[in-house]
Amino acid sequence: MKTIRTRLLLGLMTGTLGCTLAAVMLLYMLADHEADEQSDQRLRQLTWSLPLHAPAPWRLPHDSDPDDQFEVQAWNTGQQPVHVSQRAPALPLPQPQGYVTVSYRGERWRVYADVVAGYHVQVSQPIAIRQRVVAHMALRIVPPLLLLLPAMAMLIWIVVGRALQPLERLTQAVRDRTPAALQPLDDDGLAPELLLIVAALNGLLRKVADAITTQRNFVADAAHELRSPLTALKLQLQLAERAVDDASRQASFRKLHERLDRATHLVQQLMTLARHEQSAMPPACTDCDLLQIARQVVADHTMYADSRRIDLGLSADAQAVRVSAHMEGLAIMLSNLVDNALRYTPQGGQVDVMVGYQQGRAFLRVGDNGPGVPEAERERLFDRFYRPDGNEVWGSGLGLSIVKSVADAHNATLAMHDCSGGCGLMVTVLFPQPVSA
Repeated sequence: MKTIRTRLLLGLMTGTLGCTLAAVMLLYMLADHEADEQSDQRLRQLTWSLPLHAPAPWRLPHDSDPDDQFEVQAWNTGQQPVHVSQRAPALPLPQPQGYVTVSYRGERWRVYADVVAGYHVQVSQPIAIRQRVVAHMALRIVPPLLLLLPAMAMLIWIVVGRALQPLERLTQAVRDRTPAALQPLDDDGLAPELLLIVAALNGLLRKVADAITTQRNFVADAAHELRSPLTALKLQLQLAERAVDDASRQASFRKLHERLDRATHLVQQLMTLARHEQSAMPPACTDCDLLQIARQVVADHTMYADSRRIDLGLSADAQAVRVSAHMEGLAIMLSNLVDNALRYTPQGGQVDVMVGYQQGRAFLRVGDNGPGVPEAERERLFDRFYRPDGNEVWGSGLGLSIVKSVADAHNATLAMHDCSGGCGLMVTVLFPQPVSA
């Protein structure tokens, strides 16, 4: 592919050459027109300056310049020749007054005829003489014009080179960057056209820096959170090895299985969070039925709810709601909300999933009658790995972070408030776009 410099040089030089050739053609046409007018004027002047009343035969003065050769024919009132040039064409008498172009013996002539003092006069000139005059005029004008082409080419080369220097400096500045150098590019002194490119590059650099920072923080947090369960697993395994009887060994293995379940849950949560936070492309949205998603999530958690004797189900006023969203993401979000509610609701409690409209906007809502969360700590619940002090329920602290990540991807609003009666916690996901039922 040709570079911008090559395209500019070829385009400008080709345009200059085309304009020069067009100027040459225009000059030739103008010179031809000017020569015709001057020659016609000379034909007329010569006609009116002939010595027609001279008593003796007269002759035209001899001119050594072949471009000034004219042929004259004159007749008196009796149509007797006074002066006849045999080389020139003779128009029939009475000839029309004015200019006419005729062909004679394979040659084209320009003829002017008029009646002067009773004489019929005809002055002729070959067209070839006029064309030769035009060619001589063009040869005097065109060479200086063509000599300007090399000068124009050099000027174009210099101007294009200087105009592209800021782009070359910008290219060198980007080329010299290391992967760790993500600070914004300097835009001082740049042309307005390059400011847009630099602004776009700086925006991209900020996104890359944010992505790298997020990735580093994620890896650091994951490594920190995995250290504790892995250490606990090793300690539990050592306890199982030191068990002196089968009962102690079985108890140690049960604890080991519990810790393995916690570590597995943490890894799954980490993978889910990474998939949603580090995705470069927004999720592909399709037409989804929130009620169908809610039913599937409730069905998936029924066994766990039954094991803890928790009443899990859809509210009686749940209705079919359709939104344009990422179905898998909504399922993961609602699953984490339900799982979180089930973990913190005591045995014999109740967890309700609600689907409907609020002021024309679709919503998903999960409420429980557990201990709830103090209002001062609710905002921090969406932070990664955050767990309130004094919490005895095991978990990874990532569930609500995943919920927030999915909600942000759908431009949805998250809200927390107490359930009716002042106990428990209700989390509402309110979608932005109004949808029809």
